[in-house]
Amino acid sequence: MNFINMVCPPLPYFIVGGEHIYRPGDIHERRIIRNIFDLIYVYKGELHMEQEPFHVTLQPGQFFIVIPDQPHRGSRICTEQTTIFWLHFYTSGKYYLSEDFVPDCVTRRATPKFYYTAQNFTLSIPRSGTIQEPDRAKLERHLQHMNLVSFSRYTRKKSFPTSLRTPFDLQTDFTEFLQILYTPYCHNHEKEDISKTIREYLDYHYAENISLTQLAKQYSYSTSHLIRCFNQNYQISPMQYLKKLRIEKAAQMLIDTDAAIQEIGEQVGLRIPSYFIRQFKKETGVTPAQYRALHAKKDT
Repeated sequence: MNFINMVCPPLPYFIVGGEHIYRPGDIHERRIIRNIFDLIYVYKGELHMEQEPFHVTLQPGQFFIVIPDQPHRGSRICTEQTTIFWLHFYTSGKYYLSEDFVPDCVTRRATPKFYYTAQNFTLSIPRSGTIQEPDRAKLERHLQHMNLVSFSRYTRKKSFPTSLRTPFDLQTDFTEFLQILYTPYCHNHEKEDISKTIREYLDYHYAENISLTQLAKQYSYSTSHLIRCFNQNYQISPMQYLKKLRIEKAAQMLIDTDAAIQEIGEQVGLRIPSYFIRQFKKETGVTPAQYRALHAKKDT
């Protein structure tokens, strides 16, 4: 299970965080934590962890979330000095595991109930992963802010860093920390989602007058954002896709029907005959009339 999906409200709640330094030859103890999630982030060195069915090797910038009520332990000893940050947090709400990211982008503001009832949503965060370089310094700063207890295997002593941060400050750090884990998946899904929506719209409305400006206004995005999202998923711009789709539809109609070429152009949204012929030839290498004649010969 690659994602933890928490039904909110309530939001997950930060309990305590700390720092732990392992010596070469040390290994993470075997333990079960009741009701509490344990997030482990490697700052330096390498840590080997397992909680069935996961077996992970964490290196700097990588994290793993241990779910409650199931045993976890180190799977191999540390071969070098290893520094980790850890966070304990919990939710009194429901949660479930899934293989894939669970998006929750539906807005309910148009419904009267929105004004008077709490609107549930799903916070989907990965169980393990690598924090990308641009976000790493920010995430580690939040971890330092939430470092309330530290332990070193070298000194065998616990220390309690002085913190003047209020509980509200700590919850704010924790929420922003979770956002760093969540946002990359949310943005990737948003790109896939809007590009899929636009493609489905073009597949259904290709015969109508459609412009990029109209699409941007309809879906409340900038034209450059729509082009970028669509191109990342389909390696083509929305308007290029629309043109290819119209030519494909026209080509099929030239084979399957006896409709006039001008009429076919109108039916696929290419209403100026000269433009239709020019674009058709550019895409297929022949004019619509030549295309029809070639396929008529093949059928005889």
